[in-house]
Parts: sequence; C-alpha cells; structure tokens
Amino acid sequence: MITGRINSFYEAVIPLHLQDTGGQVHEIEAILDTGFNGSLTLPSELITTLQLPWRTRGNAILANGSEETFDIYAAVVIWDGTPRPILAETVETAPLLGMRLLAGSDVHMIVEPGGRVQIVPLPEAGGSDVS
Repeated sequence: MITGRINSFYEAVIPLHLQDTGGQVHEIEAILDTGFNGSLTLPSELITTLQLPWRTRGNAILANGSEETFDIYAAVVIWDGTPRPILAETVETAPLLGMRLLAGSDVHMIVEPGGRVQIVPLPEAGGSDVS
C-alpha cells in the first residue's frame, strides 16, 4: 500500500521513490492528477539529476486548450516496493502522478486537509508503459 495525504490546497500528495541511472533511490512528492492519462511528469532539473535516458517527444492538449510539445524519458519508480519502468514527461511544474501509473490500483481518499490517501495495488495488476 502507498499512502499520502491531502494538502491545504486539496491536492492528493503521494511520496514516490525514483531510481537514478546508477540505481540510487530518490524520494519526491507528486500530486495525484486524475485528469492526466500518462504516468508521471517531472521537471527538467529532476530529470537531469536522475540522469534519465531520453526516449521520444510527445504532444498533449492542456486544460486551457493549448497544445504543448514535451520530451519523454524512461524512468523507474519503486511502486509498492517493486521497481516499475515507466515513461516520464518533462513539465516544469510540481511532479504529477497520472492515471496510467494508478492503473490496476484501488485509490481511497479522505478529502480534507490532512486527510489520508491510500493506493492499494489490485491482485495480478501491474505493468509498465515502457516497451
């Protein structure tokens, strides 16, 4: 089980553990974003720190209707104790945890500041968005 909290802005904040290219684990906080269908966004400074390998470029239509082009990197997140390869998109905001990373999970939240967020992987769930 992965646990987080609701912050004072009513955002679900989850601690995530990411591996750098040397295998060292770094803890970050990510905001759960149910409107984002990718796995994870990371700012370029963190991608540089982790030395993540570049994979491709992508496009997305943002909530305001504008289209954005961004770089995509291969990453490894430790998800409920298990290394899981994912794709991380470069976005210069706080890290966002998207629905693809939550796939195969049961998510519960008490939506009030300080409320608990629980992510429970379902049996036989899991996977990767990196081929």
